[in-house]
Amino acid sequence: MRRTVRWNLAEQPVFPDAPADEPGWEKNRPAIRNRFRDLAYLPRGRSAWNGTLAAWAFAARRALADRADLNLWAAMHGLPPSARYERLGRDALVCWHGTSALRARKIREYGLFHRDGVWAATRPTIAHSFTRGRSQQFGAGSAMVVLVVSKEEWDPHATPRGPNVVEFHRNVPRECIEYILWSDRLEFVGVEKGRQPRPWGVARFKRAAGRWIPQSRPPVRLDGQHVYRDFDEWLEMSIRRILAALGRAAMVEVFSSLYATLDPWEALEHRQVFDTVERLCGKPRTVPGGMQVFSLPAAP
Repeated sequence: MRRTVRWNLAEQPVFPDAPADEPGWEKNRPAIRNRFRDLAYLPRGRSAWNGTLAAWAFAARRALADRADLNLWAAMHGLPPSARYERLGRDALVCWHGTSALRARKIREYGLFHRDGVWAATRPTIAHSFTRGRSQQFGAGSAMVVLVVSKEEWDPHATPRGPNVVEFHRNVPRECIEYILWSDRLEFVGVEKGRQPRPWGVARFKRAAGRWIPQSRPPVRLDGQHVYRDFDEWLEMSIRRILAALGRAAMVEVFSSLYATLDPWEALEHRQVFDTVERLCGKPRTVPGGMQVFSLPAAP
């Protein structure tokens, strides 16, 4: 893959939550040609595009599992779990609303509201298409809002608009808003944090003598049980941890969790991720729908 990031340098208004250097929205054609459809919007080069990768990672988990666990997804991205999602259990409906970064700031404070109703999607890629449109059309940055509602409570007040889209006929209150995915970071905005699982820790590195080395004196202990001495050890340890937690994973799930738990993200090149996953897992398996998935070999 090419290692050049094509930044969108079009002049745009600058908002506090809308980075002016958002990558352009063109698709990553080399990734698609290599049958990594889940990496369609991975910026070409060394880049962590947090909101986009995290949304597509949840979409991949939703396609691979009977039920995508929002709190496991959050923990693997270094975010606190949602107490609301925890309490609702099987009654929880996770919806995604694509918008601009400018409007997301108001949603974070007041909830979702519109005189003609509020639209949301259970499939994150649909919400992602809306945030792309807002970013391109208005230049106000991109954001996706994750809300958790009770199926029983909202059934009388919502109308399905196809298998993955729902229209709420009344405002969605602030207490239903759990996460906001910005282009450069992920944020927990829920009213109350859940108990489990605990957020995965962030590995911190610094540049010295042309190499990325741990900020703390090695060996570094992460989350009380994972130990690494250098960057390569952290990368292998983290990929093993991701695959152990998920059983089998799409490549975007690996990318997204790695970049969300690494500081600074510039330390990690895309090629390093591909090479390490392929070394640990061998050839991927293609599941119905065309997605390639990886898993660790069974222990002898």
